[in-house]
Amino acid sequence: MLTGITREGGESRPPLLLMTGIAKRFAGVHALKGVDLSLRGGEVHALLGENGAGKSTLVKIMFGIIQPDEGRIALDPLGTVRIDGPRDALAMGIGLVSQELSLVPQLDVAQNIFLGRTRGLRLVPRGDFRRQARKILDDLAPHLKTDTPVSALGMADRQLVEISRTLARGGRIVAFDEPTSSLTPAEQESLFAVIRRLKAAGKAIVYISHRMNEIRVIADRVTILRDGEVVASGLIGGYSEARLNELVAGRELSREMGADKPAPVRTAAVLELRKLSTARVHEIDLEVGAGEIVGLSGLVGSGRSAILRGCFGIDALTGGEINVGGKAVRLEKPADAMTCGVALIPEDRRGHAIVPMMDVERNFGLGNHDRFASFGVIKGSERRRSARRYVDELRIRPPSIATEMRNLSGGNQQKVVIARWLATGARIFLFDEPTRGIDVGAKAEIYALLRRLAADGAALLVVSSELPELLLICHRIGIVSGGRLRTMVENDANLTEAKLIALAAGEDKL
Repeated sequence: MLTGITREGGESRPPLLLMTGIAKRFAGVHALKGVDLSLRGGEVHALLGENGAGKSTLVKIMFGIIQPDEGRIALDPLGTVRIDGPRDALAMGIGLVSQELSLVPQLDVAQNIFLGRTRGLRLVPRGDFRRQARKILDDLAPHLKTDTPVSALGMADRQLVEISRTLARGGRIVAFDEPTSSLTPAEQESLFAVIRRLKAAGKAIVYISHRMNEIRVIADRVTILRDGEVVASGLIGGYSEARLNELVAGRELSREMGADKPAPVRTAAVLELRKLSTARVHEIDLEVGAGEIVGLSGLVGSGRSAILRGCFGIDALTGGEINVGGKAVRLEKPADAMTCGVALIPEDRRGHAIVPMMDVERNFGLGNHDRFASFGVIKGSERRRSARRYVDELRIRPPSIATEMRNLSGGNQQKVVIARWLATGARIFLFDEPTRGIDVGAKAEIYALLRRLAADGAALLVVSSELPELLLICHRIGIVSGGRLRTMVENDANLTEAKLIALAAGEDKL
């Protein structure tokens, strides 16, 4: 039995999990430095910190994905334990809903939920699995069918399957790493209801998110990491939002995150869509000028991302045309778009933008072979120099270009993807949820980067589910629903979140 810990108000109970002195290094860089974490049953414990602060590394150690270099893990009532892998963690009652999904697209929903539950040559009880999956999905995602292939699902539904898979194990400790990053408000409320039921059942919940409004709603306790060390820990009610932001970033952010709306831009169009249609969107008319940031708002599944896919040659056009720099172009595949100076930074980094097992240098070099190779021979020294320059410029952490991408936080992975496109000299940037899974401090850096790209004359088309983000950085904002661009509005002083929500609901025509 672990030693009891006295709570505020005199209550004492043993922690379900106690991590003491946890340290981890990657390529000689300290990711965690003597971190302590105590998880109690019936509580939601939030982990906050900038990208690279060590949050995801800590929960990966908890789940056995990576091993600590130093420190001790104790579980009630087992005492000190060694967690050699995810199978060990699940057997000990620890579950993880990761920021990057680990589903098998070729299998259906029920098969993914119960993946790994059969051994050897035993028959797979598909009927039983589907009945059990149905019970879980009725609470979390009643619209999902158990026999639907995961490959046919969007990001939000895939994330719900990932969450369902963890809940199916019935763990006593469940860690959520950015679980709502691609969920609609209704889906978020459904998830919060599930978490509250787990909490009421005495489970210990770890919750990682960069959305402070979520932390306020769902968390009881908070631990803040910065540069691999704990800088604060306590009841969530003891911290104001401003104080939490300052502790996370190590600096005052109100000026960086509270910039005035951008002044209108009137320049020649660099990207023009004329009646663009694909299987998912219909007759899209849109222009983005040099130095302009145009945002696209709408619910998950509205067609926002499909517009970007059509612009990048992923989805075949069924009608309309694309003009780049005033000239009609045929973008039948991504290589055509890249030749025309078009870059796509996708929402699903792990699935579409990075190779997790490769290091930063080689991921940076993807898409830049013409620059870093001659007659099939890689110019390694030149690639390394360029990679190091962008790592320093974008403050990628850890700073070693030899670090494998899987060991970087989601925000730092995103920075590597952006660096890759910057190296190509692209002039049209398509950003799909550019700050998904990125902390408040790194968001300020990404916003500054987007503004710098625009100031240098690039054209930016940005899809985001965060309305404050669009209002902060965009010159104009379009509303997408049902595969159509319903309206385009100037981001002036009169445009607010409430106005955008009303427009999306069709309640306001301005």
